[in-house]
Amino acid sequence: GSSLQIALLVLPVLVLVGWMMGKPLTMDFGLLETAISLLSVIIVNAVIQDGSSNWLEGLLLVAAYAIVAISFYFY
Repeated sequence: GSSLQIALLVLPVLVLVGWMMGKPLTMDFGLLETAISLLSVIIVNAVIQDGSSNWLEGLLLVAAYAIVAISFYFY
């Protein structure tokens, strides 16, 4: 569905737009980006697995977002 559309249409279009603007945008993701993407999928899967949520699960997602933001800031 939607993830396939992003992978096959939007990301290549963004690469071409970046190329036309003179800003290189490749799909060569480093170790940090790959690891954070994998961990994000695992965390979100664990949170939404039961079909309901509460404030603690929301706090977990906000904390994970803060950790990702801090790691990219210092990387």
